[in-house]
Amino acid sequence: MTVEAVIVRDPDGPTSVWVFVGGEPVEAVESCIDAGAGWDWDDWTEHRDEMLAGASPAARELLLTLLDGPPGGVYVEGRDDRPWLDPAA
Repeated sequence: MTVEAVIVRDPDGPTSVWVFVGGEPVEAVESCIDAGAGWDWDDWTEHRDEMLAGASPAARELLLTLLDGPPGGVYVEGRDDRPWLDPAA
């Protein structure tokens, strides 16, 4: 079976995602990890927590791995070497 994803990334707006499984459209949940997009720490952690809260258990497991030191993380303003993942989570 083929899974197709069509993704449109607007640098000044939202990312749009359409997913097709076997040629049929299915609902898609977008989890975009783009740490280099000009985040400040508070906004980044809110985005991170929203992604994790809305993810299935399998997706959450992958997201936890990917969010623990994301590419472009040096561009997140105000992190001050705090851990990428909330230690309480």
